Amino acid sequence: MRSGRGADWVFRAGDRAILDALAGGGHRAGLREYFGARAHAELSRLATAAAAANPSGPRVLILPGIMGSRLGAAARGGGTQVLWIDPVQIHTSGLMSLALPAGRDLRPQGVLLYYYAKLLLSLRSVGCDAEFYPYDWRLGLDELGAALALHIKAEGGPVSLVAHSMGGLVARMAVGMLPKWRVRRLIMLGTPNFGSFGAVQAIRGTYPFVRKVARLDPQHSPEFLAENVFCSFPGLYQLLPPRRRLRSVNLYDPAGWPAGAAPNSDLLSRVAAVRAGLCKPDSRMAQILGINRLTVIDLRRKGTGFEYKLGLNGDGSVPLALARLPGLPTYFVDESHSRLANNAGVIQTVIDLIRRGRSLALPRRWTGKRTPPMQVHDEQLCAGDSGKIDWRKLSPAERASLLAELYE
Repeated sequence: MRSGRGADWVFRAGDRAILDALAGGGHRAGLREYFGARAHAELSRLATAAAAANPSGPRVLILPGIMGSRLGAAARGGGTQVLWIDPVQIHTSGLMSLALPAGRDLRPQGVLLYYYAKLLLSLRSVGCDAEFYPYDWRLGLDELGAALALHIKAEGGPVSLVAHSMGGLVARMAVGMLPKWRVRRLIMLGTPNFGSFGAVQAIRGTYPFVRKVARLDPQHSPEFLAENVFCSFPGLYQLLPPRRRLRSVNLYDPAGWPAGAAPNSDLLSRVAAVRAGLCKPDSRMAQILGINRLTVIDLRRKGTGFEYKLGLNGDGSVPLALARLPGLPTYFVDESHSRLANNAGVIQTVIDLIRRGRSLALPRRWTGKRTPPMQVHDEQLCAGDSGKIDWRKLSPAERASLLAELYE
């Protein structure tokens, strides 16, 4: 497929152009390849309804999770060249351009609509004045929170924030810097309020998503990318579980880590001070948490790596024990972390909370499923990789299959 055809157009187009194409019927082949045929049909209907709605309702900003904002830089001859996440650019220039501080020239260029288009269009279709707030998820929570606070001040009126995953922490930082009237509501979807063991795996190069993306980079292994790219992100370190939540490992001492990708001791030393800036829960906040997905709930040193304990008390990425903020209204959904913002029950709950401050769309209690104790080691997470992938040589069907596997 020639450059600009199929899903390649989706990777390079702006959010508004993609949403307009969904409403107007354009670029159908590429959008089906990117979203899948069923999701494309649903999003097209929603986009048409959203375009016809009157956005006179509450102002809403949607914050994506970590790695959920697209990053790029100015291109020669004008326009923008998106690196994260365009498979062609990853194949050509690799992921090394993401490393900090050299990669500071990259800027947010929108969000990964695969995850967030349905939520935005659903809010717009019921009259909410909803927009995305993309951010550079590599940076520290303090810097990101300050930028969001300035954005909200510049908008003038009050806003409601709907924040997925890391976005909830960025929002909590901003809320603590603003007078209460500026933020009407903060609704957090699967936010790792007390960290996530997924951050450990990303720094180690064993996180499944990192390993899948690394297959698109022809030059570098996941381990090399972890040590030389992901280990340079302050935002990733600030998602590590706090020391008091760890039983047998001190993740804030570089000596507590096994051999392999070496965490940055300076970035580790700043985590506690930054996280101290997170605002405390209050009556404006609510949380929606995924359950009954196999999730890392603890870890320990074993041999040459970490061994992770798995259980169903979580959404596959964030365990309930590290997500749930005491005292907040909490809604539960049998859903995975990556698909929380696409879940119909979650979306209806968000709409209800913005409109009325309460919802009956999801239960306030949950019943956990039981599973025998399970463990997985770093070595097992690294096994079975299928080699490098040249996106340019894949057929449309192969591309669609790869995207579905990557995003799930």
